[in-house]
Amino acid sequence: MINIRRSGERGGGNYGWLDTKYTFSFNNYHDPRFMGFRNLRVINEDWVEANQGFGTHGHSDMEIITFVMSGELAHKDSSGGSEVLRPHEVQRMTAGTGIRHSEFNPSPTEKVHLYQIWILPEANGLE
Repeated sequence: MINIRRSGERGGGNYGWLDTKYTFSFNNYHDPRFMGFRNLRVINEDWVEANQGFGTHGHSDMEIITFVMSGELAHKDSSGGSEVLRPHEVQRMTAGTGIRHSEFNPSPTEKVHLYQIWILPEANGLE
């Protein structure tokens, strides 16, 4: 059976620098009906204000896909990776044995609009 979940039915919040919508339970939003789907754990839609972003933080045992809809997103990670994602560009990051990274909107004037998807890998500890 297919269940349609409208955008307005999603969880999320506005934190001043970040306006976000959570498709599944995430952060301080918890709904036992929406805990993910099989290996799919996160589909977040984010709008990050100019000159703002996610400070350095860690992940492990997760495949993280970022898709930029509009604006730009600067990414830096502990593996030495550094890039700026532009509209309609996609990044996949393997956080198997552990990675630390930051994501930041480098624009002084425009928001960045992005989707981030987290998928549990078939095996832990991927490189």
